[in-house]
Amino acid sequence: MKRFSFLVLFFSSKAALSQIPATSNWFGLQIQINAGSKWEWPTDVGYRTIGMSASAYSYHCRTGIRYKLNETWNVAAGIAFFFTRSTYQKFNHDFGTEFRTWQELNFQKAISKTISLRNRFRTEERWFEAVPGRDAFFGLRLRDRFTTIKTLTKKWSIEFGDEYLRMLSDKKFLFNSNRILLSAFYNMKGQARLQGGYLWLKLPVSSQHVFTFTFQKIISLHGNKINS
Repeated sequence: MKRFSFLVLFFSSKAALSQIPATSNWFGLQIQINAGSKWEWPTDVGYRTIGMSASAYSYHCRTGIRYKLNETWNVAAGIAFFFTRSTYQKFNHDFGTEFRTWQELNFQKAISKTISLRNRFRTEERWFEAVPGRDAFFGLRLRDRFTTIKTLTKKWSIEFGDEYLRMLSDKKFLFNSNRILLSAFYNMKGQARLQGGYLWLKLPVSSQHVFTFTFQKIISLHGNKINS
């Protein structure tokens, strides 16, 4: 009987894994308002697709306040809402709401005229509402992202790095995901730029190839330029 239960659990897990698409597209819009030399208001919205289709797997909106301690360090905090489909099936129209509060510490340091290092440590308190097949629950996620930015020309730059995530839930502190990323940025007029990239998303039981497309815009209320 135990062996039979194990086989049922094994093949059920395999079936669940097969539902995770091998690819996804992440589209985003990021607006950053500079309210002076110290304060910034970052906001981003976006959605993530099921595979290479236009069907959305999730939508999100995240906003907060950032304070620059100096040219190297800054801190930030805010809230976020995520609306995520309860399965990867396109015909399923059940979306669950996730509410987050988040805090982060950022470090950025130039090591040459064209190369700089960036590290972001973020904590997230995540409240998931109940959806069909899953009860409501809370998770505390810790994530650390380290990247290297290389300026190629006045218009182009690239970024390469890694982000590691773990989450505490139900008294278990487990691996959540790991993201290896490579992005290219094109600077436009009016403190705007386009970002296109790729990340390899490693999950606890699977992995995914993700293509990212983001439009970024800086609005300076007092005419001061800032780093995005």
